[in-house]
Amino acid sequence: MLKKEARKIYNKKREGISYADKLKWDDLILINFQTIEMPFLQTVFSFYPMEERNEINAFLITDYLHFRNLSLQICYPKMDIKEPNMEAVACKADTVFEANALNILEPLEAEIINPEDIDLVLAPMLVCDVQGNRVGYGKGYYDRYLNRCNPSCIKVGLSYFEPVGKIEDADEFDVALDFCITPQKAYVF
Repeated sequence: MLKKEARKIYNKKREGISYADKLKWDDLILINFQTIEMPFLQTVFSFYPMEERNEINAFLITDYLHFRNLSLQICYPKMDIKEPNMEAVACKADTVFEANALNILEPLEAEIINPEDIDLVLAPMLVCDVQGNRVGYGKGYYDRYLNRCNPSCIKVGLSYFEPVGKIEDADEFDVALDFCITPQKAYVF
């Protein structure tokens, strides 16, 4: 399957998920995430879920990780659409978020964190293949960012869908996931 085809199929499938199923599947994703053995994490880079895209509620996972380590630093993306590029920005409970030109909520003002200091990235995506190659929205922000992270950074994709056989046009710029968490199970790559 090609990325373009996967985007079309899985965007449509995700749009068709009912609110009741979404809530149930988000909880199952959290439960399956909890089955992964994690090292002590100090800094996590997550994403602000976009309701209009029916994205997974990543706050359930960041809340769980924060519960395990109250000093955990949680970061969210701040994008430079012209480049295109993004940075991880440290956030607190009172951080103000505002929609950018792509209608993605991002922190207004906060401290940029060095990619080398990120312990775990929660990556939004539509689907991945059995080798951990993720299919996102096609702009490459996460692949560019993940290439700047420490090799020991844990890369976790969250998807409502099981991995497909193979993404045929994955290339050397794509950064494979270490894990994909679905409502059915946690996949290890």
